Amino acid sequence: MTSSFDPAYAYARACGALARSFLGERAQSLARCGRVAEAWRIIFREEPPSLPEGLLANEAEKRLGSSARDAARAIAGARIFEAPLFKALDRRREIAYLKRLLAAAVSDQGIPSGGESFAEGCGFSIEAFPDIERMLRGGRYAWIAEGAVFDLRSVKIGLDKRYFRELAEIARSSRRLRASSIASLVLLEAELANVVWAQRLKRYYSIGEERAAELLIDIPGADLASSALRALSFRHDARSDWKGWKWERLVPDTRAEGSGSWRLDLRALEVSASGFLYRKLVRALHMGGDALTPLYCFMRIKEIESAALRGILEGIKLEAPEEEIAAYVEQLTGGAA
Repeated sequence: MTSSFDPAYAYARACGALARSFLGERAQSLARCGRVAEAWRIIFREEPPSLPEGLLANEAEKRLGSSARDAARAIAGARIFEAPLFKALDRRREIAYLKRLLAAAVSDQGIPSGGESFAEGCGFSIEAFPDIERMLRGGRYAWIAEGAVFDLRSVKIGLDKRYFRELAEIARSSRRLRASSIASLVLLEAELANVVWAQRLKRYYSIGEERAAELLIDIPGADLASSALRALSFRHDARSDWKGWKWERLVPDTRAEGSGSWRLDLRALEVSASGFLYRKLVRALHMGGDALTPLYCFMRIKEIESAALRGILEGIKLEAPEEEIAAYVEQLTGGAA
């Protein structure tokens, strides 16, 4: 499929679709929405179902969950997901749902919404919920149930590790892919994920450098962890510790009102890292001269957009201030459209 795909066509279609994106200036209209129903009309350009706000937000999140996949299919056709690179990239959506499914199973909750889109071809059986062993038996995630003790945190880390390793291996598998910027984008994303995850391990699990080194994403031939591990020695209440660090640009420089105090905001750090990746993807899309780079960048950009829209909907549902929602999108995109 991709060997005969017209690069100019892929680029033009991707640019056209991004021009209709809701990020950047278009997000301001969403930030001003006081109701989920109003946001639904803007996002989907149709009247919303007659549902309470909470259920309507859930329905919107279901649709947004597959919107990146649908957008890529509209540009390149359904066969795009027969290519190993895009088949692996599409697995991000499956992995995200599997994490929610496993979390629900171990906490005796009901099946999470959105599972209907994984009825066929996925690596787990939703029908076997909440029996984890039966859910995973015979599929590509069977390794999860093979351990003597099920540890959800370790499983989530393992899923991310395998996802990035598979993507990196594919991106290095041919001269054509190695000549593109896709491999470097995969490594960048993995390194940024390590930066955020290491700080979460420190704050919420009191995990230090030695143990964290075993939990971070590692890909042969690439240094993805040293900057994240170095930051584990930095204090979360001392902005000066972060000066000169490789990823200092991602660290929010916020101060408590009138007090001059500072504390690392992990959520803001994560949004900042996503925003940095987003802008890198936009630039790479416009610089890529082959068929694969624009498609890869477009799909990841749309996934980030979908996550942003879900964040906006959550903010509206929780009645967050308009300025707070607008600031979230601005930090994510840097104003890029």
